[in-house]
Amino acid sequence: MKTLLLALLCLAGANLSYAQTLYVSPSGSASNTGTSISAPTTLANALATVTAGNTIYLRGGTYSLSASVIITASNNGTSSAYKSVVAYTGETPVLDFSSMAIADANRGVILDGDYWHWTGITIQGAGDNGMLLAGNSNIIEKCIFKGNHDSGLQLSRYVTSNTTLASWPTNNTILNCEAYDNQDPDNEDADGFAAKLTCGTGNVFNGCISHNNIDDGYDLYAKDDTGPIGPVTLINCLAYGNGTLSSGGTSGDGDKNGFKLGGSGIAVAHIVRRCVSFNNGHHGFTDNNNPGAIEVTNNTSYNNAESNFNFRTGSTATFKNNLSYNAGSSDATNGTDVTPTNVWWKSGASSNTGGLVVSSADFQSLSPAVTKNSDGSPNLGTFLALASGSDMIDKGVTTTGITYSGSAPDIGARESGGSTNPSTYTVSVTVSPSAGGTVTLSPSGGSYTSGTVVTLTATPASGYTFSSWGGSASGTSTTTTVTVTSNLSVTASFTSTSTGGGSTLHIDDAATSTGGYCSADGSRQNTYSGADGGYYINLSNASGKGVNYSVSVPAAGTYSFVFRYSNGGATVSTTARLLVNGSTAVSSVSFPKTTSWTAWTTTAAVTATLAAGVNTIRIETLSSTEFALIDWLEVTGTTPTAGACSSSARAVAAVKPELTDTKVYPNPASNTAAISFYNEKTDRVQIRMYSSNGQLLKTVVDKEFPAGNNQLTMDVSSLPQSLYLIKVENSAGSNTLKLVKQ
Repeated sequence: MKTLLLALLCLAGANLSYAQTLYVSPSGSASNTGTSISAPTTLANALATVTAGNTIYLRGGTYSLSASVIITASNNGTSSAYKSVVAYTGETPVLDFSSMAIADANRGVILDGDYWHWTGITIQGAGDNGMLLAGNSNIIEKCIFKGNHDSGLQLSRYVTSNTTLASWPTNNTILNCEAYDNQDPDNEDADGFAAKLTCGTGNVFNGCISHNNIDDGYDLYAKDDTGPIGPVTLINCLAYGNGTLSSGGTSGDGDKNGFKLGGSGIAVAHIVRRCVSFNNGHHGFTDNNNPGAIEVTNNTSYNNAESNFNFRTGSTATFKNNLSYNAGSSDATNGTDVTPTNVWWKSGASSNTGGLVVSSADFQSLSPAVTKNSDGSPNLGTFLALASGSDMIDKGVTTTGITYSGSAPDIGARESGGSTNPSTYTVSVTVSPSAGGTVTLSPSGGSYTSGTVVTLTATPASGYTFSSWGGSASGTSTTTTVTVTSNLSVTASFTSTSTGGGSTLHIDDAATSTGGYCSADGSRQNTYSGADGGYYINLSNASGKGVNYSVSVPAAGTYSFVFRYSNGGATVSTTARLLVNGSTAVSSVSFPKTTSWTAWTTTAAVTATLAAGVNTIRIETLSSTEFALIDWLEVTGTTPTAGACSSSARAVAAVKPELTDTKVYPNPASNTAAISFYNEKTDRVQIRMYSSNGQLLKTVVDKEFPAGNNQLTMDVSSLPQSLYLIKVENSAGSNTLKLVKQ
């Protein structure tokens, strides 16, 4: 008994030690375990001994280091238990490598492990990079990289034998960090932040500030020797004063760009959203000879020595809602200019195809003032914020990942009036069939800030194999990633491997002769995101409306039925009946309310008997109240397959009819025009304005309106005299009106 008790006590002690945090200080001793704040250990000892899910607290002060701090590829946390290195509350730890010789191999911190989270640490004086980030799924937050002898933080491989894109660092997030005064001996390589040469996919810079570095603020360079890097996402980032150090020192050798987005003619489709670049020594934003499909959306570039935007001949970039003012030379905007949403600076003046003109009066201030918010993100105060009444307000186009207030996004990075859109987004997961397996998310939680890269891992249950991802994710590998810029809905599909337990037939809403889906009493739409394949069925609001399917089975027997749906308009559950071959098989199938129209889920399984051969399946409404949107049907049993639809049943869901009760007046109009329309139910309404030749000019509104008569007023005073087309659309249909501006 004593032996058993002693063993249990030892085991309990081991578990307690496993759960404890570690403390490090500049005067810490390697002979200490670091489990007591009064007896701190060294950084090297803590990094070697910390276990997954635990935290190393660095006390304030300067840590004088002469050799690289290396976290090897075998030293990892997990997707649900990161290893954390955190500044102790209210204190500033500085890792100072100033005594290190200047050499390519002498990085300050080399992070080659996975699932680490560094917060609030300053790294300075390294002989090369302040931090070489070579691992995967790491978070670097509120850290400062200054005075290093190459780029402050660089995302690239550490092990040179890693020669493929898949082996390079992936899914790392650099959040609200700062880099400045980084300078290499040749004055041409030290950027603030770099994700270049050997950088993998899924890496994100969010809310970072890069200034006064000798080369570029952000460098995404690729070269022929190593080939394309993975697409990098830059969101809410700031670059200024690059090419000149804080001391005023400069060099003719540095590139001096704010955002350098490639190189060597290698195509990579980076994403740049809501970033600001000003007072840099060369270009504000440049493709640097990257011909890839770069997304450049809602950025502001001001007072750069050369072009604010420089995208060369051969560029396939897409530009939306960008604002350029007062540059040393004209913008080069080769690519797709989504007009008239971009305001450029060309030949010393504002340039916009729709007649918008930017001037100093459009800004609250043109005096730079950069501070930080408590979370480390940049705060520009009134600098480059749009003034009340600016023509840039609400003149953008809605697009993925851009939140806004008002009727449309503003032009430029700084949205006026705050944002009515959520600051965080959700990732919801549906498992199909529900017994098929599980899905884990990393980071966990399901709620994420914009730009977060989430890794999803599917694990099949016994008797199933993983088939594919659907909705906002794609692919057939059990692991995939999504970048969160809106609410996402993902489906993980599994297939039964059991010969006795049956198999599952998945029927989506794409009508073919043999696809299983035949027709619907409604319309096939894609207004709300998250549906598999992007489309769903919206049934007409009346009793007896339904969706028709065809299912073939080898023998008569009992089969289960599950529908994927969203039901954001209902106040309570809505119900329908399931018919098989024209007869009611299940009198009530419940479709419980969901939180929104983009929150997709599945019904509880119901069972019905199918006859051998082809069966007609119909889900049919029981009342005229607003019903759920139907995404897909799954039938589980003995080898069900998609049946052939008859030619009459194969008709695709109805095309939206023309709306009635829509008007625009007065017509002709001089200053304002009123648009009136009628909603049968609370519904999302989109009103867009087009030129007489069909070119989209602006989205007037895109939001929900209540049931009944609605009206809004549109300012047309700045429009040239011409004929315009106004398209009004909701789930019931659409109508295009003509408006004459006089």
